[in-house]
Amino acid sequence: MSSQPPTGPPSGPVPRPSGPAPGPPPPSGSGAPRGGSRRKRALIAGAAAAVLVLVVVLVVSLGGDGDGDGGRAVSPAPTDTKAAEAAAHAVATRVALAPPDWGPGFAQHKPYEVDPAPESLVRENCEFASRPSRIGTLASLQRNVTEASSGIAGTSEVKVFADEATAKQYLADARDNIHRCPDQFRGKERWNAVREASPPQLPGFDELVSEEGRQVVSANGAKVNDLYVIATGRDGRNILSAYVVGKADLDAQLQRYATDSLRKMHERLEQQPEAAAGR
Repeated sequence: MSSQPPTGPPSGPVPRPSGPAPGPPPPSGSGAPRGGSRRKRALIAGAAAAVLVLVVVLVVSLGGDGDGDGGRAVSPAPTDTKAAEAAAHAVATRVALAPPDWGPGFAQHKPYEVDPAPESLVRENCEFASRPSRIGTLASLQRNVTEASSGIAGTSEVKVFADEATAKQYLADARDNIHRCPDQFRGKERWNAVREASPPQLPGFDELVSEEGRQVVSANGAKVNDLYVIATGRDGRNILSAYVVGKADLDAQLQRYATDSLRKMHERLEQQPEAAAGR
């Protein structure tokens, strides 16, 4: 699949490897001979002189002598990443759907918000998994809802990337997930007939991708016959996705929820000045 199913929390981020082990402690010197050959003292003095020359060269080349503006030329002001992430997160928070946006009867589904939401991954052995967001992801927010009477569950997801190229690559990877394996699994869960379907006809998107499939075994190992639909659209550097799952005989209703949810998110996106500035 190309998106996290709403039934159950996604796996957490992959733990980062710890840093390199600290090197051996410097020699104490207590066991070193008090004297020393002239050759050894000469080598030490020569090394110290070389280090001093290197420091002088680096200071001059980097403009660190305090004269002129050489330092500014070498070290331009960095981009305010924190401000960009805050603006992107504000967009995602306002665009992602809350239960009333889905319609009457919908309520929060645990976990309601996943922030940041990981990316989906279909491994070579067809296992459905998660991975941390790629470099260039400014915001990634997921909200999960459910409707008790029908058993329909839904997810709205908003991802904002630093640039359009990263958003394009994300969508290309999502499409690759769809085509990798028609049968996929995660733990006891099983899905089959995973395929790319005709996307909804919605204006304003640069790209639209739709996915469908069936869940045949639930997380607890019980046999089920559920249909899921994922409608995803890209507008510039923004990715919007609506995931809906329910009984197979509710096919038309699931399709409608996915299309309507994606449309509502896009309408909200167009109202955000931060999103318009980043397109």
